[in-house]
Amino acid sequence: MSKPNFDKHVRENKFSVLRKGGNGRKALVDYESMPEAIRARYDARHPGAKQQLQTPKIPLNERLKGDEKAVEFFRRYTPRITIERQTEYVLNAKVLNAMVAKEMDMKGMHGKSGYRHSKLVRDTITGLCEHLRERYGHTLPKSRLMEKFNDYKKYGYVVLVNGNTGNQSARKVGPQEGRLLLRLKRSKFPVYTDMQIFEEYNRLAPAKGLNRIESPHTVTGFLYKTAVRLWWYASVHGEVAFKNEFMPQFDTQLPKLPNTLWYGDGTKLNLYYKDYDKRQKRMVARTIDVYEVMDACTEVFLGYSFGRESFLTQYEAYRMALELWKVKPHEIVTDNQGGHKTKAAQAFFGKICRLHKTTMPHNGQSKTIESAFGRFQQQVLHGLYNFTGQNITAVKESSHANLDLIMANIDRLPTLEEMKEQYVKCRDEWNAMEHPTSETGMTRMEMYTSLSSPNAETLDDCEVADLFKMFSTTDVKYGKQGFCFEMDKREYRYQVYADDGQVDLNFHMQHVGESFRYRYDPKDMTVIELWQPTAAGLIYVATATPKVKIHRATADRTEEENDYLFTQLRNNERARVAHHIASEELLLEECMSEAYTRLAVPRPVGVSSKAMNSYREAYAEGTLKAPVEYPQGTGPGTSEPDVEESPGIASVGEFTKAASQLTDIDLYESFLN
Repeated sequence: MSKPNFDKHVRENKFSVLRKGGNGRKALVDYESMPEAIRARYDARHPGAKQQLQTPKIPLNERLKGDEKAVEFFRRYTPRITIERQTEYVLNAKVLNAMVAKEMDMKGMHGKSGYRHSKLVRDTITGLCEHLRERYGHTLPKSRLMEKFNDYKKYGYVVLVNGNTGNQSARKVGPQEGRLLLRLKRSKFPVYTDMQIFEEYNRLAPAKGLNRIESPHTVTGFLYKTAVRLWWYASVHGEVAFKNEFMPQFDTQLPKLPNTLWYGDGTKLNLYYKDYDKRQKRMVARTIDVYEVMDACTEVFLGYSFGRESFLTQYEAYRMALELWKVKPHEIVTDNQGGHKTKAAQAFFGKICRLHKTTMPHNGQSKTIESAFGRFQQQVLHGLYNFTGQNITAVKESSHANLDLIMANIDRLPTLEEMKEQYVKCRDEWNAMEHPTSETGMTRMEMYTSLSSPNAETLDDCEVADLFKMFSTTDVKYGKQGFCFEMDKREYRYQVYADDGQVDLNFHMQHVGESFRYRYDPKDMTVIELWQPTAAGLIYVATATPKVKIHRATADRTEEENDYLFTQLRNNERARVAHHIASEELLLEECMSEAYTRLAVPRPVGVSSKAMNSYREAYAEGTLKAPVEYPQGTGPGTSEPDVEESPGIASVGEFTKAASQLTDIDLYESFLN
C-alpha cells in the first residue's frame, strides 16, 4: 500500500502498529490486527509467514553453548560415571555457564550505569535457570540453586557430580574387604581357589571387623575386574603371563622383498620315528629337534640342521642356506637360546649378515618363524601318519595325534633316516605352496627366486667358502710335534710343509714355542691357517695340513713311506749341520772359535768328522745353506769398527806421499786433537 493509505489505516485504527517507521527503521504491524483483505494478499505473497511467526524464537541469552571441556572431564572422572549421568552433568554445566554469562552481562551493564542491583541479578539468573529447566529439563536444584551456582564458579565441574558416585557405601566390597581378598588371592602358602577364598574371607572377616560376603559371585566379580586383576595376575600366573596379558603389543609389517630378513629358530620336529631302547629292550617312538632358517618375506625354508639347538646346528643350517642360495641377507633375527650369545656365534653371524639381532626374551609372538612353523605343521606335516600333533596347548582336537594308533604300530614307524627324508619332502612341498599374501598366485619359491632385496649381497663360491672359516677362541703353541690342539673331544695334529712335501724347516725352526690362532672350516679340517696375534691384530703366517704318519714297523711301511722318512731324516741332518757351520762363522768373527779357546766345539750329533768336512765344502761352495738366516744386522760380516783406523805407512815412498799432502791446517788440528 502507499504511504498515504498506510497513514489512513493507522488513523482509523484498522491495524495495530507495533513500531513506527522512519530514520531507517522498518514499521512493524500486528499480523492478527490486519484487515482480512490485506492479510490474504500478504499470505499470497509470503506463504508460510504465519507459521514462521507462530514458531517461537529462543532468546540469545537462553541458547546453551557446547562445552567440550565438561564432556572430557566427566568422561575421565574417577570413579567412572555412566553415559546417562555424563549427559545429565554436561547439560547442568551448560546451564550454569549460561547463568554465569548472564550474571557477567548484567553486572557489566550495571557497572557502566554506576549502580549495583544484586537482587535483580539474582532474580534474573534464577528465572533464567527455571526457564531453561522447562525447555531442556536440567536437574539443577531449586532450593539451594545459588549455593550450587557459587560453588560451581569456585570449584568447577566437580560440584555437579553426585556424592554417591563411586561411594563405598554403594559397593558390596569396600577397601578393607578388597585388601583382604587380594591378600588371599596372592597367597602362596597355601594357594586358594576362588571358592576357598570366599570361605577363608568369611572366616577371617568377623575378627577384623569386616562385613561378610554372602555370595561367591561377589568375590569373583570383584577379583576379576581388570582394575583388580591387575594386582594379582603376575603373582598367580607369572611375570611373562602378566606382560603378555597387559602390556601393549606392536603391529609390525613384514619386509616386502626376499633376503631382507632371515629368521632362525630351533623346534621339535613333530614326526615320530622308531628306535630301540637298550635299557628297556624294546622298540619305542621318539622325536628329534630341527633348526630351521626361513626368509621372512616369502616364508621359504632356506636351510636346516637336525639336532638340539646349539651353535653347531645353527652353523650347519645357515651354512646350508648360504651355500644353496649364495646370498648374504641384510638382517638375521634369532632368539636368545642355543648359544647365540657366545663369542663364536657373534663372530659367525657378524660375517654372514650386515645386522644380527635377538628377539626380546619370552616374546614368542615377535618371531614370525614360529607362526609359519605352526601353519607348516597344520597344512603339511598333519598329513603324515606319524605326526606327533601340535603343541600340548593346542585347542583343536585335530591338532592332537591319535596316540593309541601310533603306540599300537611302533614297528611300522619310519627309522630316523627315513623320517629325515620325510621332513625334506615336506619342506619342498611347503616351499612349492602358494604364498598366502600373493596377489598373483605365486608360490613361495617363485616369489623368493624372482625378487631380491637391494640390501642383500650376492656371493660367489669362493666368498661362500671364506664365510664359514672360523677363528679359534684361544691361542695354541706350536711345538716340536707341530701344531696340536683338541676340539670337540678330538685331537688334531698339523704341520707346515714345503712345496716338495717335506717339513718346512725354515718355518718350523723359527716358530717352535710361539703361539698362534688357527682359522678353520668345521666341515673341512684338511687345511688350517695359522695367524699370529700382534699388537695391531692377527696376521697370517702359514697354512698347515694334517701331519703325515709313518708306520713304526719296517714291515708295515710302504715304499713311499720309506722314501718320505729317509728324505726327511737327511733334510734334518743337513739343516742341523748347516746351522752349526753358520754359527761357527759368527764365533770365528767374534774370536770365540776353537782357534781362540782351549775348548773344542762339538760336532752335531750323529755326524762323523769326514761327513762334517764334506758338509763344510758344500757350505763353502754354496750348495748347503742354513735353514734359518740370522736376524737382520746380527750375522757374520755385519759388524763395523767403532773407530776408523789409519791405513799406516810401510815404505819411504808412502811417507813422502803422506808428507806432501799435509797442510798447516792439518798440522794445527793434530795439535788440538
